[in-house]
Amino acid sequence: MAWGPGAAAGNIGIPFIIANISKSTCTLHGYPKLLFSPYRYKNHAIRVTHNGGMIFTKVNPRLVTIKPGGDASFGLNYGDAANQSDPNGAPCLVQNIYVTLPVRPGTFNQNFETTVNFNFCFTGFVVGLTSIQPGPLPKEG
Repeated sequence: MAWGPGAAAGNIGIPFIIANISKSTCTLHGYPKLLFSPYRYKNHAIRVTHNGGMIFTKVNPRLVTIKPGGDASFGLNYGDAANQSDPNGAPCLVQNIYVTLPVRPGTFNQNFETTVNFNFCFTGFVVGLTSIQPGPLPKEG
């Protein structure tokens, strides 16, 4: 995970960089799967949409080839001004995101965990996710 481009009028964007440190080329297609911890407050759970957002825009999924030493990225977008009456602490605070990259069926899943802190109640329980894109930074809006 990388930081920036940051916030814009109540909207946050977090870029995730996928670095190929192997000696082989790899390909990815589509959207990563994200599991948030925690992800639920009372009767509400985080919902992930595949539409980008105000910081990182929607890009249709396509096959991304990452050469050795190369990189790709995807972006997570969310607003931070909804449900201001909900707690601003542990009950609504995402602490970890578990990421599963979209690989071909029959191959080993590529999973990783990253520490991210944001109040998912303040997002309105919705975050936007971009598809995987070539390069170190997803397309900005």
